[in-house]
Amino acid sequence: MLYPISISNPSGSGDDLIGFIDPDGRISVSAVYAGAAYFSEGKACVVNRSGKSGFIDYVGNVVIPFNFDGLGMFREGLCSKNGGFIDHAGRWFIPPRFLIAAAFSEGRAFVSLDGDTFGFVDLKGDLVISPKFQQCRQFSEGLSGVYRDERWGYIDHQGQIKIPHVFEETRVQGFRDGLAGVKIDGMWGFIDPGGNFAVKPQYEDIGYFSEGHAPVRQNGKWGLIDLDGRQVVDRQFNELGQLDGGLAPAKINDTAGFISGNGSWVIQPAFDKCYRFIGKLAVARKGNVYYYLRRNGETAWTSEPGVIVQAPRIVA
Repeated sequence: MLYPISISNPSGSGDDLIGFIDPDGRISVSAVYAGAAYFSEGKACVVNRSGKSGFIDYVGNVVIPFNFDGLGMFREGLCSKNGGFIDHAGRWFIPPRFLIAAAFSEGRAFVSLDGDTFGFVDLKGDLVISPKFQQCRQFSEGLSGVYRDERWGYIDHQGQIKIPHVFEETRVQGFRDGLAGVKIDGMWGFIDPGGNFAVKPQYEDIGYFSEGHAPVRQNGKWGLIDLDGRQVVDRQFNELGQLDGGLAPAKINDTAGFISGNGSWVIQPAFDKCYRFIGKLAVARKGNVYYYLRRNGETAWTSEPGVIVQAPRIVA
């Protein structure tokens, strides 16, 4: 795994340049790009100074030319680009014909021809679930959240409704560890694949389950519950993320660090913001300086003051 970094542009234009470091903090790909995504399936999407995107490998070689727009990541051998999907050779595997095309998950990708209604295509590009939803989520553990008539429900790979459209809010979760977070009657809880509440709706907000634990918020404070809904870490944090390798970013009294699954500090709260670990490193910020931290709390890399380092996205 390589990790994106930013440096100030020597030209003084004000636009940061993006490169990559290895887990030891050494520069592996020089900072020459206007934009970049995290590596996925051995490649990273990068944007050149003309605004076009292509892909590099782990040593920085351009392996897919700069023929595309926007960033993207490979999933299940394909990457959404310009309304279609390319393969690892940069060829159109599914020719561009969509206004919106999301990443593949479990052999399905949600797409839209008009930006208003969404359906799903398979890995051959065939429309296998007709466009009748206003929003969709990626498939996980065999189900996808879909939005219709101002309510969320879940469908299977064939488009059959498995959990009725009864849930509220602008989002629902995908299934993780056999449970998914949903909102009903103004409160969040977790359902099983049958649509039954495994953890009753009682929370103001929630995060995803990971490693058998999920962040939940009550009375403005976050803690961790287990798969049975038992509170395993007291609600005391202002912010709390998901566990990765036994560590979760947490914030208390305006300072952030990382806790273990039992709530003890593994990396002491000394930062303004911490983000989840990806492999061996995690991004943290203090003031206008960014850091890559190792799992033992040591610093692998430090930014120049004022540049912005990309943090990983939350899982969908």
